[in-house]
Amino acid sequence: MNTFMAAKAMYGNGLRIFTYHSIDRAPAGTPLPKLHVSPDMFERQCRWLARLGMRGVSMSEGYRALRAGNAGKLVAITLDDGYQDNVRNAAPILKRHGFGATCYVVTDTIGGNNAWDAVLGVPRAMMSEGELRTWHQQGLEIGSHTRTHPHLDRLDPAALVAELSESRQRLQALTGAPVEHFCYPYGDHNAAVVEAARQAGYVTATTTRKGIARPSDDPLQLPRISINGGRGISKFVLYAATPYAELRR
Repeated sequence: MNTFMAAKAMYGNGLRIFTYHSIDRAPAGTPLPKLHVSPDMFERQCRWLARLGMRGVSMSEGYRALRAGNAGKLVAITLDDGYQDNVRNAAPILKRHGFGATCYVVTDTIGGNNAWDAVLGVPRAMMSEGELRTWHQQGLEIGSHTRTHPHLDRLDPAALVAELSESRQRLQALTGAPVEHFCYPYGDHNAAVVEAARQAGYVTATTTRKGIARPSDDPLQLPRISINGGRGISKFVLYAATPYAELRR
């Protein structure tokens, strides 16, 4: 069996977790153009998933299927940070295709901007409380991405607990729904951070480690596949329909 077929056999029922940030055109001169996927491209990507017989889902649905061993036709769509363009641009596209998604929200910036990137000169508007409720009311999921988007592995224990627990509590109060899914800012985590996420009550947590999630993976250290705004549709199809993400680690 060649490498490709072996990878397909191993990851055929795994869960692809796609990472997005801003669903908007990249502003002129931005130093981070790859974090932006245009609405037109996002629409094309969703159409391709449907053509491939795949469906975009939330982390809750995706993780249930992963545990059951039948996630091979699902893609968990995750959007980091909580940008306003997620509800304005991504939500209508998701609705047209009958897809779910999970938005990981930085709670101290609700209604503000992405303060952690201010030094780079790339401010982006974040969803307000009302917009987050709209996102949730449309059947889309909300997860936590901490209070302030820090490097969690650099925090003292008290600050770490506050970032993980207080963000979850605020989001649950905002929507009245459980918040069970978490995303590590910058992908930074270690054993203490993972244990803190477990103690805070999260069911899953996602990283920046590239790959396809398997049932045997620690649910609090799940890999993802970054959907880079600079890539064409052919690379997207490879990530969606083949073990390419594992072969290109």
